[in-house]
Amino acid sequence: MRIVGGNFKGKKLRKRISKNIRPTSEFVREAIFDILENYLDFANKNVLDLFAGTGLLGIEALSRGADFCQFVDKSKSSIEILKSFLEELSVEKSKYKITHSDVFSFLSTYQNERKFKVIFADPPYETNLFKKLIENPNLEKVAKKGTIFVVETHSKFVFENVDWLELMQKKIYGDTAIFFFEYK
Repeated sequence: MRIVGGNFKGKKLRKRISKNIRPTSEFVREAIFDILENYLDFANKNVLDLFAGTGLLGIEALSRGADFCQFVDKSKSSIEILKSFLEELSVEKSKYKITHSDVFSFLSTYQNERKFKVIFADPPYETNLFKKLIENPNLEKVAKKGTIFVVETHSKFVFENVDWLELMQKKIYGDTAIFFFEYK
C-alpha cells in the first residue's frame, strides 16, 4: 500500500494487513480526495476518521495538510496497524489522536469542543452500521454546518434521506459506493 497524494505521496507502507481488514484501495482513495479537493483545502482543517481500520483515509487527509485527525476504531489489530503507519511516516503526535472504542460509544461520550470539517466513515459492508451512523443524533457533537461527511459502503446500499444530511454526490467503484454529504 502507498499514500496517493500530498506530502507523503508515493510512500509505501510495509506493515502486513490481515485478510479480515479491508483497507480502502488506492484507486478509491485517490477518487475520494480528487472530489474533496474540489470542495475544500485541507490546510488547518480537523478530520475525524470513524471505523478507521488502517487509518488510510485520515492519513491521506494529514498528508494533504489537515491540521489534526481523530481516529476511532474498536479493533485492537487495526489500531496497531494504524500506529505503525503513523510511526513509519513520522507523523507528529500532536497531529492526531487514536481512540480505541466503538464508534457509537465515542460519539455518545464525546466532550471536546473540537468540531470536524471532514468526517470519514467506513463501516464493515455486511452490517447495518451505516444506517445507524447517519441516523445518530450524537453526530451534532462532532459536526457543524458545512461539515463534509464521506461514507464508504457497499454499492448495493440504498440511502434514505436524513434531515440533517444533504447528499452532494454518490460514486460507485465496483462493489464500493462513496457517499458525500454536507451536514446542514
